[in-house]
Amino acid sequence: MDNPSPEPRTVAWQDIPQWRQENEYILAGYRPMKANYLQVIKSLSFLHNETWNVYTHLIGAVLLPPYATAILRTISGPQYIDVTRTDFIMFNIFFCSAESCLSSSAVYHLIGCHSHEAEQLWHRRDLLGIVILTVGTFIPGIYYIFYCDPILQKIHWTIVCHSGHLDTLSAVVFCGSATAALISIPKFRTLRWRKARVSAYVALGASALIPLLHGVQVYGLEYMLEYSGMKWYLVELLLYGGGCGIYAVRTLSFPFPSGISVMREISDLGAQFRIPERIAPGHFDIWFSSHQIFHVSILCAICVNVIALMEAFTACHTLDICYIQSVHQARGTRL
Repeated sequence: MDNPSPEPRTVAWQDIPQWRQENEYILAGYRPMKANYLQVIKSLSFLHNETWNVYTHLIGAVLLPPYATAILRTISGPQYIDVTRTDFIMFNIFFCSAESCLSSSAVYHLIGCHSHEAEQLWHRRDLLGIVILTVGTFIPGIYYIFYCDPILQKIHWTIVCHSGHLDTLSAVVFCGSATAALISIPKFRTLRWRKARVSAYVALGASALIPLLHGVQVYGLEYMLEYSGMKWYLVELLLYGGGCGIYAVRTLSFPFPSGISVMREISDLGAQFRIPERIAPGHFDIWFSSHQIFHVSILCAICVNVIALMEAFTACHTLDICYIQSVHQARGTRL
């Protein structure tokens, strides 16, 4: 009697369920469906088309806590003047939001071959991680841009939070609530709310420009480029923006029994961003696909944001930044 052949480690695109067929340009390297979580975890030991997606953010999630600890020790150094508890809160908001994003992303890409229910659950958490990281980036950035003007800080926190009148750091708890609700609550994941979901993502991302442009208006471009970390925020926006179209098409598509996708109307337009696999289908199944590149861009953006925060923090705690702001503000008024 012949022994049954072992299950292949990976299968082709046509061999996976329809709800997993998100990218028709990735032709192979898919893991078969695995009802056992242990088998899912074992897939960490061999190469498949989610390996890069899992490990980039898994390694990032593991390395981030010691990196954050080193940064927090640095900002507590004697070279910095008048460092307060709020400074540590601001840095921790960013690091915790980044950890949430990276860990949720790693689990989502690992668990996707378990079941449709598990994939959908972690899909939503992955999306929420993006919202949390976006807001967690804004909060400390706004704090240091308007370091000497608490009123402007709270105004911009309120804009980001979309939660009405917020006048304390408790605003952080409610940040991005509109976007988070549109992702998490089943009622809002129907076709009726499609435009609202897309609009919420676009509005949340675009709101990053509001404090930067306002800072330029109040203090001038020279100040913003030299002291606020703005040049690094612009690099960060480019890194996020470079993969935004890829991510939006892939992750905002919630399949329904009818086969209709929430983003189907724009999927044909968005598919053109799936480069390089769109140019050479089958050649980027394992390495260098568009979503993998986007994962790397997220890691780079996190590092760039730390540079921006450190630049602004250093200016605020080694210079008389309020005097410098007033000089630039007066200069702008005269102009």
